[in-house]
Amino acid sequence: MSQTEIAQTFFDRYNAQDVPAMVAMFEQEGTVEYVPFDLKGPVEEVGPGSWGVLIASFPDLSNSVRSIREGGQFAFVDVDISGTQEQEAFGVPSLGRSYKVRHFFIFEINPEGKIRHLTCFWDNAQWYRQLGKTDLDD
Repeated sequence: MSQTEIAQTFFDRYNAQDVPAMVAMFEQEGTVEYVPFDLKGPVEEVGPGSWGVLIASFPDLSNSVRSIREGGQFAFVDVDISGTQEQEAFGVPSLGRSYKVRHFFIFEINPEGKIRHLTCFWDNAQWYRQLGKTDLDD
């Protein structure tokens, strides 16, 4: 599979809310880093701890891939992620509001076609604002 196909498969599995299948795409020592949350570590911890929480809190969570670009062992993905909040997530109480925030993912893929490292960036202030969290000290 090409880097583009691997990245698209990851987001297909994310849309299907299949966290175990997402984790299975990583090499054994694979890692995940969510820069705005300063959250990084092994995929077995960070993946379910972030994706699982998001899916539980935003049951209609979905993504729409805008573009995927390849470069060497990397795939660069521009994607919109959206959902309607039904329970607290990452310190944000649920007000029943929806969000749609553009994200940028960098996949580092090993020669065997497994994800070695995944880095993600987004505008966290925009995410908070859309969900109604205006006091960042809480």
